[in-house]
Amino acid sequence: MLTVQSFAEEKNISKPVLDTWIYRHGLPVVRIGRRNYIDERDFDDWIAAHKQVVTAKPKERSTQLAIPKQCRKSGILAKMHRIY
Repeated sequence: MLTVQSFAEEKNISKPVLDTWIYRHGLPVVRIGRRNYIDERDFDDWIAAHKQVVTAKPKERSTQLAIPKQCRKSGILAKMHRIY
């Protein structure tokens, strides 16, 4: 078992990410006093339980610009479309 800080350094994971996994996503820890310790086996089991296969491609983002109404009438819109 390692402290959260030591575990973060060993696994090359930032401490804020580990804290998020612990407090929001339920990564199991052993609390002794005020310190949290992470067991390597618990971490491996937790990772295995949270694996997902992603098959769908992310949706493409729209390339349209959000233009205020005042700019649409002034011709700036056409200039911006030429630029972007």
